[in-house]
Amino acid sequence: MPARTATAAATAVATCALGFAALAAAPAAGAVAGSAPPAVTARAAAVDRCSYQVVRDHDSRYVYTVSRVAGGVTRELPVQKEDYVRFSGDWRMAVQVDACADGGPAPTALRVTGRLADPENYDPSVPRTIRSGDLRPAAPSAVPKAPEVTSVVRLDAATARVRWQPAQGAPDQVMLMERKPFYSSELGIWHPYTFQRDVPAGATSLDRRLERDPGIPAGQRTHSYWMRVVKGGFVSDLRAERPVTIEP
Repeated sequence: MPARTATAAATAVATCALGFAALAAAPAAGAVAGSAPPAVTARAAAVDRCSYQVVRDHDSRYVYTVSRVAGGVTRELPVQKEDYVRFSGDWRMAVQVDACADGGPAPTALRVTGRLADPENYDPSVPRTIRSGDLRPAAPSAVPKAPEVTSVVRLDAATARVRWQPAQGAPDQVMLMERKPFYSSELGIWHPYTFQRDVPAGATSLDRRLERDPGIPAGQRTHSYWMRVVKGGFVSDLRAERPVTIEP
């Protein structure tokens, strides 16, 4: 599949679009009873032996890291994959980290730290560092499984039908992820953009419009589709997403 690399302008558009979304906070997991609420609210679950998922709120002023807490030692973990995910209308950042990359012990807890990206641009009253409480990871069973896309077939010159396997485990939301060219009237360019389409309960197909404008650059015409589900505050394994593509 062609590399899905957005231009700097595309990144700016996506960032602005997400900036209008309400990034509400999920309940914190593992906070010490009786303590003040942590500045970063998040929850965590083990995806497998090495990968952990952290779903947190997001303040775009900060740069975030996830650390392992084990044996009294805290160490930052490398990110495997991350994405904004809409949970029942509220946007969260879902991050998956690798706890085996450095050969360290399995975490007894995870901790999120946010550091103000440009402190010189903010009043001293704005916290320079914000943190979550210690997050005790839920079991891997807490992370739902997404169905696979089985086919993408062209119905006519401008329409494709995407089919997928039935969702298992009664997820809270089932979403068809669609990446296709998007025209920014503000910037006057076409660029790849990812949309999250909620699908009706029990549905196993959805018809999608193909963008065929002659102004779309040749290298950005590909349309890609994959499935994602949400349940109990966690999203399906982001690493397991395998887009199926079609050229309009």
